[in-house]
Amino acid sequence: MAINYTLKDKESIEAKVTFLRIAPNGKRQTLDDIFTKLSDLSWINRMTPPALHKSFEIRAKRTLDKLVEIINNSATLPIVDAVVTDAAEYIVSVLAQEAVVCELGYRDIPLPEIYKQQKSQNPGFDFIVVNARDVVLFGEAKFETGNNAYGSALSQIVRFIAEQNDIADLVELYILIPKQVDKVNQGEKGFVAAFSSTNLKTERLIKNIQRNVNYDVAKGYDELILVAVDML
Repeated sequence: MAINYTLKDKESIEAKVTFLRIAPNGKRQTLDDIFTKLSDLSWINRMTPPALHKSFEIRAKRTLDKLVEIINNSATLPIVDAVVTDAAEYIVSVLAQEAVVCELGYRDIPLPEIYKQQKSQNPGFDFIVVNARDVVLFGEAKFETGNNAYGSALSQIVRFIAEQNDIADLVELYILIPKQVDKVNQGEKGFVAAFSSTNLKTERLIKNIQRNVNYDVAKGYDELILVAVDML
């Protein structure tokens, strides 16, 4: 299902780098949309061998129980106060992934939280998309109250690259998208930095991002997408 958001900006800011800016359309509706999307387990039948359907279903339902608790606990809070729970970064993750899929026509992969063994707070990237050239883009989402959190998202991407977390994630990802995983092993990959944003004008925001030392590292791969999510 589609998640309701408003596209505020979309532009290619330099070679292989795309900037999107979106805003959720109402917190309660956004949380309901996210819950419905995460609860849809039809991808299991589409993307995994039949022998593993039950295994993935058990893992997914364990995590979903935790995510329902997180979302419900945040439902009565103003969106900028959701940082007291984990809900804000889930909002940024799911909205950013949705925007990349809808605005750029890329393919979404279930959140690693859903299909990994650990119940919640899995170390590693927050979401994954596949572009039109079948290149995997690893996404990292960050939320900071009252701040443009691009610095945190970019620094986490660079740290995870150094720690080879993208390669570590291929064990389970191979079951879902084996052809694309082979490309990652050959060095073809990209990244998505998704972050909470304030009312700073887009032009200034982009310039600030381009001055960030980790931006130069993150854009050195096949593709980099920046997704600002206005969490006001």
